[in-house]
Amino acid sequence: MAGCDYLFLWLDCDREGENICYEVIETCRSAGLFPCNDAVYRARFSSLAEAAIKASFARPARPNPAEAASVDARQELDLKIGVSLSVSHSFPGFRV
Repeated sequence: MAGCDYLFLWLDCDREGENICYEVIETCRSAGLFPCNDAVYRARFSSLAEAAIKASFARPARPNPAEAASVDARQELDLKIGVSLSVSHSFPGFRV
């Protein structure tokens, strides 16, 4: 990727895809690539039809940090709630 001027991400058009975008961005930045957001874009499409792909390429978007953060928050809640449920089922009467 050395010598590239832009990073254009083509991932699922949902919050999980947004979160993966930020994982890719962080990996690139740790390698010294694309240090600012001005060179990072994201495709937004919901169909693999040729017209949808061309339209997405013609209108690149910026990755959305709030959507990515919402995935991180949901994952953390899933873990905390999952542990609480596991403990309460494994040790009846134990309070978390």
